[in-house]
This record gives sequence, structure tokens and C-alpha cells, in this order.
Amino acid sequence: MKRRNHLAGLGLGLVAGALAAPAPAHARSTVELVARRRKMTLPDLPVPGLTYIATFDLTDPAGAAAGEAAASTSIVDVTLEGPVILSQVVLRLADGELHYQRMINRFGAYPRAAVGAVLGGTGVYAIARGEVKVTWPNPDTIRIVAALVEPSI
Repeated sequence: MKRRNHLAGLGLGLVAGALAAPAPAHARSTVELVARRRKMTLPDLPVPGLTYIATFDLTDPAGAAAGEAAASTSIVDVTLEGPVILSQVVLRLADGELHYQRMINRFGAYPRAAVGAVLGGTGVYAIARGEVKVTWPNPDTIRIVAALVEPSI
């Protein structure tokens, strides 16, 4: 029982200190990658509710190997122009995984573009937040620019 009260007091002290202190500064960083598709299971005739996957090799903008990526995607609508999709994406990098989510219209001429939300990750990306701008110059290549905001501790 003492331990529980001690921890509750510690938590209240931290909250009170946080309320009295100015807001913490935020570190900002950018991760730029190029993804080249290895596999995609999207069928020729997509239907709402269908889920498919895509896998990618990642490089830095200069072409050096940077990791791999996987996307799990659900089709949320099919229009006359093509499907609308919602994707969960994991970028596996040397210093951790970066996770983001995006919803796009998967139709129209290239280049295509979308913006997604950084959900966090592992390693150095464990507390990352921000947004990811994604551009498809062609069907098999994706340019990824993640603008990260990492709270200072």
C-alpha cells in the first residue's frame, strides 16, 4: 500500500511540475527515403473491404541501402476513377522502425501525392510524431519525406 501511495504522489508531483514549467522545446528532424516496390497483392478488380500488402526496398536519396518497408492497405471505396485506400506503413531502418498511416485516392496520372500521420515507432523513433509527405513519380517508386517532431525530455 505504501508503494502505491508513493507512486501516486510522484505522479501528482510530476503533473504539478509540468503545469508550472514552460512547454518543452521540440527537436525537429527530417527523414528522406526512396522506396522501390518488390511485391504488391492488389488485384485487378479491387472491392471495398479488401486488404492487400506491398513490400519495398528503401534507399537514401543518394541510392545507398537504407532498409525495407511494408504496407498493409485496405480499400475503403471504389470510384469510377479507381480505389480509395487506407494504409498502415512500417519503415524498417537501421536505428528503428518508423510507423505512419495515410489515406489516398489511388488513381490519376503520375506523379501522385499524399500526406500521412506519423504514429511513432521503435528505437530513435519511439516517441516521434509529425507528418509524412509521399510522392509517386511512377507506379513502382515512392519518395518519402518524414518531417518529425520529437518531444524533448
